Amino acid sequence: MKMNHRFLYGILSIVLAAVIAFIAIPAITGKARSTCEIVRVTSPLSRGSLIRAEDVELVEVGSFNLPSDTARNTGDVIGTYAATDLFPDSYILPEMVSSQPISSDQTLNTIPNGMVAISITTQTLASGLSDKLQSGDIIRLYHYDDTNALEPVTDIPELRFVEVLSVTDADGLDIDYTAPPAEDEEKQQTAAITVQVTPEQAMLLTRYENQGILHVALVCRGNELLSQELLDRQNDILTGLYGSEPAADDLLNPSGALSDEESAIEAQTIAGNELQDESVLSDHGTEPQE
Repeated sequence: MKMNHRFLYGILSIVLAAVIAFIAIPAITGKARSTCEIVRVTSPLSRGSLIRAEDVELVEVGSFNLPSDTARNTGDVIGTYAATDLFPDSYILPEMVSSQPISSDQTLNTIPNGMVAISITTQTLASGLSDKLQSGDIIRLYHYDDTNALEPVTDIPELRFVEVLSVTDADGLDIDYTAPPAEDEEKQQTAAITVQVTPEQAMLLTRYENQGILHVALVCRGNELLSQELLDRQNDILTGLYGSEPAADDLLNPSGALSDEESAIEAQTIAGNELQDESVLSDHGTEPQE
């Protein structure tokens, strides 16, 4: 009986070895030796670069363990934009390219629906908060018009709490004032401030910038909770002044150009808003900075 079991185990071992030798091993080696053509990068490409014909090539490589969605036709990637930094000899996956141009400024890629980004120039060192603004700051804008002898400085309710997206120099390069410049590096100076506003606020910014000087006052920095409360408060002010959909006449004649009766009503509204604004800031232990 024992001999029969050994004989049976021997036969099974021989059959298994034959299967491995003549079926499994050839199948594995066949897959390992199979090749296919893929698109490979030939020159370094930085994020956002347009991919040209000279930047890629079609090469034959082994297909074993190669991702199935690897680009295999140069026509699929030429004319697209690098969604990440690409290096020579690397293959291309769908998430590595974009059919749309990619901005190097991430903040401009995440603007909420219904909002716009607009830049305002800093005409003097003082008007731009002495080159101390940073991305994420909440600022308040004042308008100075020397042609108005009675009231040259105007507080703008529509621009009381505005979020800064970026600060740029005269060449349009982003400035990071959070880190001091290197010893041999000249300090960049603020030339423009990009803010996130509603289309109605953008119209007012355009008007005021071309009719005098806009001065920036810092209200909040580094406090996300307070920043959101202030932006919500600004939204309430806009809704109170214009309603859900501002009329064209309202935008062309903002709060500084109303009738006597309307001005009296608005003065009361603004006074109430000022008290609420101060209450919000005092609750967070923060005072408006000008």
